[in-house]
Amino acid sequence: QQATLSLRRGDERIMDTFTAQFERTLILQALHHTGGRRIEAATLLGIGRNTLTRKIQELGLENQGE
Repeated sequence: QQATLSLRRGDERIMDTFTAQFERTLILQALHHTGGRRIEAATLLGIGRNTLTRKIQELGLENQGE
């Protein structure tokens, strides 16, 4: 529904917005599931530890999910 509303309003950069929200949700869930263990979370997500660390920094999640 949120995507439909954004499209109707003509919002720009919809893909970037929703991709960031999706990544944020997945990362937080993986960190929660692994008790904050980033290597295990990265493995669950199918990405490298360095990639996970970079995404955590980009999304401002440094102090969340652990």
